[in-house]
Amino acid sequence: MIRVALLASRLVRARSLADSLAEDERFEIVDVQPHNPAAEFSPENVVDVIVSVGLALDEIPAGGPPVVALADEPLEEMPLRQAVRAVLPLSASAGEVGAAIIAAANDLIVLTQSQARDWLNSVRSSHFDDGFELETLTAREMQVLRMLANGLANKEIADQLGISDHTAKFHVAQILAKLRATSRAEAVAIGMRRGLVPV
Repeated sequence: MIRVALLASRLVRARSLADSLAEDERFEIVDVQPHNPAAEFSPENVVDVIVSVGLALDEIPAGGPPVVALADEPLEEMPLRQAVRAVLPLSASAGEVGAAIIAAANDLIVLTQSQARDWLNSVRSSHFDDGFELETLTAREMQVLRMLANGLANKEIADQLGISDHTAKFHVAQILAKLRATSRAEAVAIGMRRGLVPV
C-alpha cells in the first residue's frame, strides 16, 4: 500500500481528491495539510508520495518523498526537478493522479502527452548541452559512424565505401571532432545516446 500525504493551497479541493484516492485500496491517505510557507512540511506519519494541490512549483518542498504536483503552471525544464516526479493539470482526474502516484512511488517520472511532445520538440530544435546539433554530421559521416559501431577499421570502411584509406581516415577524424569524442569508441557511444546509431 502506498502512503500518500496531500499538501494544498486550498483544502477543499485536496480533501475531495483525498476522498477519491482513499477509495482505491492501493493508497492510504495519511495526511492532508494546508501549505504554510513559514513551516516545514512534516506529515505525522511516514509517507511514500506527497501530492501537492495548487502550489507553485517553487513552493514545493525540496527533498523528502517524491511529489506529484497538480498545477496549471507550464514546465520550463525536463526532466522534472528535485523531488517532483509529475506535474499534472489541476483538472486531472483521480485516476490520472493515482497512476502518477504509483509511478512516483516507483521512482519514475511522469509526463503528460503534451509535456512529452513539447520536450521532444525542444530537444529536436535545440542544441544539446555540449553544442552539438543533430544535423552536424553529413550523410557520409553518419554512414561511417555506423560502420565504426560495427567495429570496422579504416581500411575496411574504405573498401566497403569504395574510397581511399586517407578519405576514410578523414571522415573518422571529422566525426570525432564534431562529436567532441577522444576515441572511436567514445564517438560510437555518443552516437548511440543521441540516436544516430541504431542499438
